[in-house]
Amino acid sequence: MSALPGSRKGTTPSRSRRGSALKTFLIFLGILLWVPTVMGLVLYYLWAEVPFRGYGGGRIVVEVPHQSVQEVLLLLQGKGILRKGPFGRIYLALTRRGARLQAGEYLFEGPLTAPQVFDRLVRGDILYHRVTVPEGLRSGQVFALFAKEGFGTPEEYQKEFLDVSRIADLDPEASDLEGYLYPDTYSLARGTSAREVVDQMVQSHRLLWEEEWLRKAAQTDLSMRQAITLASLIEKETGRSEERSLIASVFHNRLREGMKLQCDPTIIYALVMRNRYRGNITRSDLQIDSRYNTYAYAGLPPGPIANPGREALRAALFPEESDYLYFVSMNNGRHTFSTNLGEHNRAVKRYQR
Repeated sequence: MSALPGSRKGTTPSRSRRGSALKTFLIFLGILLWVPTVMGLVLYYLWAEVPFRGYGGGRIVVEVPHQSVQEVLLLLQGKGILRKGPFGRIYLALTRRGARLQAGEYLFEGPLTAPQVFDRLVRGDILYHRVTVPEGLRSGQVFALFAKEGFGTPEEYQKEFLDVSRIADLDPEASDLEGYLYPDTYSLARGTSAREVVDQMVQSHRLLWEEEWLRKAAQTDLSMRQAITLASLIEKETGRSEERSLIASVFHNRLREGMKLQCDPTIIYALVMRNRYRGNITRSDLQIDSRYNTYAYAGLPPGPIANPGREALRAALFPEESDYLYFVSMNNGRHTFSTNLGEHNRAVKRYQR
C-alpha cells in the first residue's frame, strides 16, 4: 500500500527542531561548565606561576610557628608572601606537601612564586643569624654578644659557664669554662638556647686539639689548662699575628728562668673579677692580692684570663726561638723586644713616657 501523501512531511520538521534545540542546550551547558573551569585554571596559573610580593621593601622576615596548614597559609597571605585565595590549600593537597612544612624564621626577598615559597618551607631553609666572637674576649663579654642578639639571657649563660662537665676530661681543675669558648663566627637559628650556644663553642675548641698539639704540650710539660692559660696571656698582649710567637718566647723564657711574668692583662682580669677595673692600671693595682697578679706571684696564673684563638694557642705551644725576656708596647699596635733589663728600661723610657 502506498503511503498517504504528506505523511512524512508532517513529522520530520518537528523532530528536527527538537534535536536542534537539544544540541544547542548541550553546547550552552558545556560552555557554562567550561568557562569557569578555564577561568579557574587561569587564576590558578596566575597564583602559582606569577611571582608575587605583597609587602613593602625588598625583604621581610617571617616567623612560621608550629601550626596547622590553614594557619600557616593565613600567616603567609597576611604578610604578603602569598596571594590571598583558596589555591594554597589546593596546591598543597595536590602536591601532598602540607605535612612537610617546617617551622622556623624565614627571610623572603623579592617577588617569589608560590612553589618557590613552599620549596623554602619544605627544605627548612630557615634564616641563620651570624654572631662573630673576636679572639681574646672574657667569657662575660662573649655571652653579652649572644644575649644582645636574642640568644639566651645573662643568667642562663652564667649557669652554663659553671657547668664544667663539658671539659672534665680535658681539664679536671676547671671551675668554669673561661678559655674554652672558641672565638669564631657562629650561625644560629632563632630559638637556639644558651646551652646549645655554649655546647657549640666548647666543641669547636675541642676540635682544635690535634695529635700534634697534644704531643707538643706533653713535651713542654704543659697541661692543657696551662697551655690555654698561656695562650690567653699572649692573646691579650697582642693582636698582631707576626708577634704572637715572639711574645710566647718571652713568656717561655721567663718561666724557664723563674722570673715573674709581669703581664698587665692578668692584673686587669684580677680587677674585673672584683669589679674594680676602671679602664687603666694604677700603681696600687699592682699590689692586688690575687693569684692572677703576675707581678706578685711567679709562674702562670691559676687559669685562663680570656678565650684565645687558634693562632695564640699555636704560639703558646710552638714559640719562636729567642733570647728575649722583655717587651713593651710602641703605642702603634706593635712591640719592641729586649734581652736585658737595661735595654728594656730604655725602651720603656722611649715609648711609655
